[in-house]
Amino acid sequence: MSMRLQRAPRTSARRAFTLVEILIVVIILGILATIIIGLFANSTKDAAATSLKDNLRNVRSQLQLYMAQHGAYPTLAGFEAQMTQYSDSSGATSATKTATHMYGPYILQMPVMPVGTNKGKTGVTTASTYTAGFAWGYDATTGKFVANLPDTHLDTDGNKFNAY
Repeated sequence: MSMRLQRAPRTSARRAFTLVEILIVVIILGILATIIIGLFANSTKDAAATSLKDNLRNVRSQLQLYMAQHGAYPTLAGFEAQMTQYSDSSGATSATKTATHMYGPYILQMPVMPVGTNKGKTGVTTASTYTAGFAWGYDATTGKFVANLPDTHLDTDGNKFNAY
């Protein structure tokens, strides 16, 4: 007598995700993506404001060095050349260092405006009022160097960029 072992019948109990479960996961991922994208957008704005502050701090400190060496601030008309080239004691500039043109350069190039309607610009105009098409405002009498932006351009905290 042969005895056969009997096996239990196979049941294929495959478990799959339901449509509702998949939709819930997609919705959760969408919410997370929205939050993360919002954080990155704010950090980009914050980085631009930080860049503006750094540019202002750097140029202002170099203006003080220029003043200490020359006894006066650079002229508005010659600002870029006087800050980016070698100069003599009177402020006359030269692209190369010579025995008389021994001061500077104070900055390698004019910084680019990182925010606002003049983003990407480098030009300098008077500091008294906003002038479209220029990045920076400068007063040769006082050495005041500011962002040339309208009062309506604000950072994430509501501060005017032109008041930094």
